[in-house]
Amino acid sequence: MGTQLRISREDGSLPCEVCGFRTMHVAQVVADDGTVLGRTLVCTTCQRGKPRPDPAPVESEAPPDEVPAG
Repeated sequence: MGTQLRISREDGSLPCEVCGFRTMHVAQVVADDGTVLGRTLVCTTCQRGKPRPDPAPVESEAPPDEVPAG
């Protein structure tokens, strides 16, 4: 599953330097096993506007781009 970001509802929020809204939160970065790996700042307003990255391409059985000389 990967890591998760957990934002506490009890902690306050800060003004975001990018959008200006008070939607910047301190979030915990948590591993699958529940171990807290660290903390990061997350703006919930700015995150909504960002497109999510496409998943990594899966290697297919397609032939290579190069054609052997022969």
